[in-house]
Amino acid sequence: MSNPDDLDDGLLYDYESDHGEHQGPTEGSDLEEEFAAETKKRAIEDESDKERPLEDEGDNKGLSKRQKKLKSSKFHEKKKEQLEYEVGRRKNLPKSSPETIAEYLATLIREKNPDLSALELDELYLKKSDFLSTEKLDKDRCLANFSDFVNEFSRAPRALVLSMSNIRVADVFRSLNGSKSCLKLFSKNKLKDDIASLEQALDKTSNKKFKDIKYLISTPTRMSKILENTDVLFQGKEKLDIILDASYLDPKKDTLLSSENTIILCKVLKAILEKKSSVKILLY
Repeated sequence: MSNPDDLDDGLLYDYESDHGEHQGPTEGSDLEEEFAAETKKRAIEDESDKERPLEDEGDNKGLSKRQKKLKSSKFHEKKKEQLEYEVGRRKNLPKSSPETIAEYLATLIREKNPDLSALELDELYLKKSDFLSTEKLDKDRCLANFSDFVNEFSRAPRALVLSMSNIRVADVFRSLNGSKSCLKLFSKNKLKDDIASLEQALDKTSNKKFKDIKYLISTPTRMSKILENTDVLFQGKEKLDIILDASYLDPKKDTLLSSENTIILCKVLKAILEKKSSVKILLY
């Protein structure tokens, strides 16, 4: 039977949709949703200006309609600027220093886990020494340049590439020479099949089919499930690079690091760092 990874079927793989892997609205998209809600609110208010009393309660009391519109406009512009700043910050984070990246992740972890103790939070934090700097890359961080990036920065015999959705996994898979050098592990496959393929790919005595596999491409949720069912990734003393596909923005303007799966991602990274030696994380 042919390997599904070898098929160029032209199908677009949808976001992860099974067992909690759906990429729905996220905390990371709060700014965008608030901005959209404010825009809609302003449109409704503009239609009903004639029916409004001249004075409102609170801060708007005594303001004319023109003054209220001006105040609303300033608030709207401030929200827009705030959203644009945050989106730019997310997209440019991979170009930052390891220290900045570690601090950014620590902030997200605290925000998403307000009920955890300092000790529990410390178990999720990543250190700046866990990261390799890719600041000197002078090319756009897009699919077309992905192969150039890994050739320049990834020195380990094998690399785990983590992307935020099934669609993105398939795109990265194609950009890195497909099944000739990659193994994609995502929820479009049966979990047991992914585990079997991974075990064969990491087996030095395996058949020729997996001999040239360097890149293991997955999502945080699928990799989390794989690690719960096999320790094969932790075996051996070979170096391993973890490449985070972190500059890609989804339709909600989230990245891999600001999506709803940020905590799952951090747990996967911590598990690998603790159980395998010679591991470094790179951001693309």
